[in-house]
Amino acid sequence: MYIILTSKLGEYDARPGQGIAPVESYEYFFYGKKKANFTIAVVSGDEGRVSIVEAGEGGKTNSVPLKFFERFDTVEAARAELEQLVAFGSIDARLERAQLH
Repeated sequence: MYIILTSKLGEYDARPGQGIAPVESYEYFFYGKKKANFTIAVVSGDEGRVSIVEAGEGGKTNSVPLKFFERFDTVEAARAELEQLVAFGSIDARLERAQLH
């Protein structure tokens, strides 16, 4: 199974926990400005958690269980979900494949 992790620039960073391994990463641009990073990750088991770390000094960390993430059977299904972001009417949005961190 796969999930999509979202990190919004200047707001928060989503970090995979044990049993969650990133497989692909994308940068999201909205009207030419980078707004977010999306990471498709494979999940082994149901007990994993994702850390959501607030940006900035003293940012808090929340540990979120997998049950709060939409799940996809294949990496292709997760990619299709991301493509929905850039296929909305005539907005200027695009995804660019990025290096995994």
